[in-house]
Amino acid sequence: MTAAENVCYTLINVPMDSEPPSEISLKNDLEKGDVKSKTEALKKVIIMILNGEKLPGLLMTIIRFVLPLQDHTIKKLLLVFWEIVPKTTPDGRLLHEMILVCDAYRKDLQHPNEFIRGSTLRFLCKLKEAEL
Repeated sequence: MTAAENVCYTLINVPMDSEPPSEISLKNDLEKGDVKSKTEALKKVIIMILNGEKLPGLLMTIIRFVLPLQDHTIKKLLLVFWEIVPKTTPDGRLLHEMILVCDAYRKDLQHPNEFIRGSTLRFLCKLKEAEL
């Protein structure tokens, strides 16, 4: 998939005078922080990916420590994150970690909250990968 085919429907404005955090500090915030620090770390990860940074080491950390959370802000940010993160390897095959993501979104489609069901369904309609 070329860069022109990687479409994100969300634009995020970020001030350019701030120093980008390191991958290690983001990983620590995502693993050991409370919900507020995980939210801030996920926002920073999204901004860094939108700016062209490659953060492959954070994918499994986000799946293990952030995906199971039931906070609505986290759910919204995760939908943006899954929209922009690379889902395939350079040779075009689906990443193995995406199986875990599929299971989590299958559960979100059965969630009692209609907002979570609707936003998950809207996200799934945007996916271009047939395997997902």
